[in-house]
Amino acid sequence: MARKPSTRSGSTPRRRPSARATARRPRAGSKSGSGKAGAVHHPLLEKLIPWMGKGRKTAKPSATARKAPAGNAAAGPARKAGPSRKAASPRKAASGRKPASRRRPASRRAVRPGIPGWVKGAGGIAFRVGFVGFGCFILSLGVIYYYSRDLPPLSSLEHLQRPAQITLVDAQGEFLTRYGQLHGEPVVVQSLPPHVVQAFLATEDRNFYHHWGVNPVAIIRALIVNLREGSVRQGGSTITQQFAKNVFLTPDRTIKRKMQEMLLALQLEMTYSKDEILAFYLNNVYFGAGTWGISAASERYFEKAPEDLTVGEAAMLAGLLKAPSRYSPSASPDAARERAKVVLAAMVDAGYLKPEDAETITSQRIASVSRRRNPAPYATDFAMAELNEIMPQLKHDIIIHTTIDLAAHQRAQSAIATLTERDTRVADTVQVAMVALESDGAVRLMIGGKDYAESEYNRATHALRQPGSAFKPFVYLAALEDGRRPDDIILDTPVELSDWAPSNYKDKYYGAVPMAEALARSLNAAAIRLQEETGRDRVVAVAKRLGFPGEIDPGAALALGVNEATPLDLAATYLPFANHGVTAEPYIITSIYTEGGKVLYAREEKPGRYVVAEDDLIALNHMLRQTIDDGSGKAAALPGYVAMGKTGTTQESRDAWFAGHAAGVTGVVWLGKDDYSPMRDGWAPVSGSGAPAVLWKDMMVAVLNDRPDLPYTPWEPQPFLPSIFDQFRGLFSRNDAAADPAVPYDMSYEMTAPPPADRPLPRAQASMDDLVADILEEEEAAQTLPEGDELGAFLNGQLSEPQSPEVALPDPGTGG
Repeated sequence: MARKPSTRSGSTPRRRPSARATARRPRAGSKSGSGKAGAVHHPLLEKLIPWMGKGRKTAKPSATARKAPAGNAAAGPARKAGPSRKAASPRKAASGRKPASRRRPASRRAVRPGIPGWVKGAGGIAFRVGFVGFGCFILSLGVIYYYSRDLPPLSSLEHLQRPAQITLVDAQGEFLTRYGQLHGEPVVVQSLPPHVVQAFLATEDRNFYHHWGVNPVAIIRALIVNLREGSVRQGGSTITQQFAKNVFLTPDRTIKRKMQEMLLALQLEMTYSKDEILAFYLNNVYFGAGTWGISAASERYFEKAPEDLTVGEAAMLAGLLKAPSRYSPSASPDAARERAKVVLAAMVDAGYLKPEDAETITSQRIASVSRRRNPAPYATDFAMAELNEIMPQLKHDIIIHTTIDLAAHQRAQSAIATLTERDTRVADTVQVAMVALESDGAVRLMIGGKDYAESEYNRATHALRQPGSAFKPFVYLAALEDGRRPDDIILDTPVELSDWAPSNYKDKYYGAVPMAEALARSLNAAAIRLQEETGRDRVVAVAKRLGFPGEIDPGAALALGVNEATPLDLAATYLPFANHGVTAEPYIITSIYTEGGKVLYAREEKPGRYVVAEDDLIALNHMLRQTIDDGSGKAAALPGYVAMGKTGTTQESRDAWFAGHAAGVTGVVWLGKDDYSPMRDGWAPVSGSGAPAVLWKDMMVAVLNDRPDLPYTPWEPQPFLPSIFDQFRGLFSRNDAAADPAVPYDMSYEMTAPPPADRPLPRAQASMDDLVADILEEEEAAQTLPEGDELGAFLNGQLSEPQSPEVALPDPGTGG
């Protein structure tokens, strides 16, 4: 009976290795570096794939090779003899192998040849690449799903929504301008000349007909260039991507927008043909100056259809796309030509154009740009502001009929352009504003500056300036309503209110003068005295009743026009003088139509308020007529018309005005500097009797355009004039009335009907002693006409009209 091997306490019996395991165990001293039978490492694969060589390590000696007894290096390790183990055979112990009689035949011991190592390495690479690729595929599907959730449908191309286009015409139906995004008629690629298409392909996407919406080569090239330059210098978007961005997406530079742009480009390429996509692009790309599409751009810049564009014109339009504002042919023609040269060079490089042809086009200045501009830009801007009040939201293209007189605008602009030549006192820095209103408030003319291209600021509607002596008619109207007449006497002597003492022009005073003469001469002292005698509250009430804007400061300088107003405001306030005492609100839009002819808006007549009595209006217009016929406004006289008006000049000539009316048209002209500096650049300061009066005449001649004059009712003086004693008695009583708190005056009063002619007027009684003392004091202070005063002599008819190379008559008052 065989003896069982004894085991130690707690130990596990060791198994003998199987024959297959023994066959696979490397021999000691084997030359196989990898420890695997038959493994071969290709040097080329090791260089290409470094990690393959990392396993080539010297095989560790087997357990039998380690700790071999001395003198027998091949022998296995010494084992402790024990009762549980048999003693090793001497022959086996010497060779480390089984005896020949116990070994299997070679045919049975043969091991199958192993798989070459480079094949296994290649398989591992393939597996890893496949795994990574599959992961990227799954990730790509997730990204596509994430960014395509809110993509707009391509079906929206059939119903593209664009902002409404607004066309404005003048009172005669003549075209003025267009606002909004100007879209031309759609074009098809087949109808365009080849050089037009080639100009855009050369500069935007030369491989347009060879890619599938996204050009990876262009993206990588742009990435390399931008990294090298350190900034965005080149784009990799195709025409399809640009169209997708312009039509469907926002211009935000985000990863989401870029991914959606690429997805839309792929969809477009799968849905539409290349020619259709290119036509979509050309019809919707922005060309600057509010124009969208090649048709609108061709008409805007060259006044021709896109089918008629030359090579140079096509190159200029293609060059616009990079920066429409910077390379605008109308605003920056030189920059546009330089950019067009780049496009021509790109066409030569792409083989679309011969070098000699490009040189010929460049030598001919490439293209001639149309200089057509809006002839009445300030007026059309005012019309757009009024449109926003009438129709805040637009859904259709519309045509606006306005009250603008285009011919009058053109003539007035010509007069402004030659102003500095006609009057050397007017510097180039002086700005101009003009307004002309019909009696119903229709704006016939509005100019808000000398050059709209230099400044779009509309001074006619936004510049709040002091009107100066142009405010004085409201003072005199208050006096007329208080019972005064144009031939009533008013003292023009030095006056002092508290610590303020206003003065006349060149400190000249004229003593006792009729009210009409005081207004014609624009005498400051007389106006202040009349203001104080009438009452400032009355003056404020009259000005507010006629429509003077804002809060009016009833200070001592009220009569000198220190309260600000725009030229349009002042024209509206003067309008009742030309409209039988009735107010009217300025307007510029008469009707609005769709392009199909449907009426969207038609202005209804709005009745005005009756604010000036007929007798007072006749008297005031008589005085305003005398201002032009014999006073400071002689330069504004209109041949063939009865004209009435008033000059105005503020302190240090910071503002110069002329306001008046003729034949039912009210006009206002203002001159000044935007920085409020004095207009003293010439040989003399600018005043209301000079350049403003001349421009007012030019404007009125252009607007009236030979229309017949309206009937004029002259003022008739009373048959029996009061004595000088009664005149001074009236002065004294009015002073008391203005100071008497027991005589209130309703500042909010507004006429709704003409006041009765015999309306009671408040009067205060004075004792005879006070009256006599006042008369003596006034007579002592009165002054006769100063010696050598040619102006006063001329106004009194003692001299013929003075001659002046620049202005017919200087403005005698500091206020104009």
